[in-house]
Amino acid sequence: CGDGTNDVGALKMAHVGISIVSVPDLEAKQREALKGMSSTKEDKKTAKRKSKKKVHSAKKRSLEESLRALAEAEEELNFVALGDASIASPFTSRTMSIKCTKDILQRGRCTLVTMLQIYKILGVNCLVNALVLTRLHMVGVKQGDRQLTVVGLVVAALFYFITRGQPLPSLSPKRPPSSVLCKQTLLSIIMQFGVHFACIMAVTHLSTLHLDPDDPSLVPDGPFNPNILNTATFIVTVLATVNTFVVNYRGRPYMQNLSENKLMLRSVQICYVTLFACALEVFPPLNALMQLTPLPDDGAEVFSPNGGIEETLSLLVDRIGFKPTLGLFMLVDVAFSYQVEKMIQQIFNT
Repeated sequence: CGDGTNDVGALKMAHVGISIVSVPDLEAKQREALKGMSSTKEDKKTAKRKSKKKVHSAKKRSLEESLRALAEAEEELNFVALGDASIASPFTSRTMSIKCTKDILQRGRCTLVTMLQIYKILGVNCLVNALVLTRLHMVGVKQGDRQLTVVGLVVAALFYFITRGQPLPSLSPKRPPSSVLCKQTLLSIIMQFGVHFACIMAVTHLSTLHLDPDDPSLVPDGPFNPNILNTATFIVTVLATVNTFVVNYRGRPYMQNLSENKLMLRSVQICYVTLFACALEVFPPLNALMQLTPLPDDGAEVFSPNGGIEETLSLLVDRIGFKPTLGLFMLVDVAFSYQVEKMIQQIFNT
């Protein structure tokens, strides 16, 4: 912190320089107003105990005068010309106090944690989208325009709501990670993608066996035609995208928890309910709106097991059906991605 030309060098060399406006007359006026407010509040408590109305009204006028004087002092600060210290420092405080350093640290940490969350979300989502597009292109399946629009709107809304998290009133003694390329972040991205990779590969394998080889749309340049692979992949991909926002939301001790960020929490809840409703076909018009084809109830007649994993998946679908199996893999993706991130945080926190 600095308030004059002699502090310019220190402000430039500091990690975060703060220029404080120094006006002796206004500082004295502000101190007098604050002192009058504190004394008026103490006298007001005494007047209440004595039950004297005249004393109470006088103290009330005195408090109003102190508040008016404080407001005038703060308003006059807005017209004070900034000096060399304000030019050299990235931040300027007009409060005539070093209390602003706490606010800058709190908001700076909140911003840093938010940016780390965004980079982790982008990293995991890019890997997931690359995997899904590759799998679909290999069999000539495409995504519908409505589906891409829905994904874009969901991602944009969640990115906006995640930035609405506010810093906490208290400053945590622990520092957040200072770089995206730290071990914790990279390991978290790899482990989360591993969970999504396993679930997406299992769902795409189950769905591929239901494709009609004579479908004319199964070519790279063919028209879009909803099918089981496209529908199941879309549901799981959007679920993985929502999971990355939920899992990577850091929260305390640097910013509000997910439960305190109401916009983010309500949006995530709506997404989960909608995705599971589409997977279980609770409301068929919703599936039709998003260009999703009806899912089969049983896949035992379609599967021809050739190995251990294929045989296990075939028996699972044969016993509980295709829709419950899809819902089961969705639950596995939610639970394992959350547990993986929680485990990584515990390892690096200890």
